[in-house]
Amino acid sequence: MDVKARVPGKIVEVRVNVGDVVKARDILAVEEAMKMQQPIPCPQDGVIKEIRVNVGDRVSSGDVIAVVE
Repeated sequence: MDVKARVPGKIVEVRVNVGDVVKARDILAVEEAMKMQQPIPCPQDGVIKEIRVNVGDRVSSGDVIAVVE
């Protein structure tokens, strides 16, 4: 499953690594949008297969942040 950015912004923190086991609602990354920090939660239990952003990256709404299987 692709985890996507909900709003345009900048990635200020990535809290997981490839291979990490995650639970639903775990915070995968934090995005800053409109001077507010927005946590990006995991929608399901699984394992992180890919992380497609780095700290400092600008993202648009719908950009894939991570892939969870």
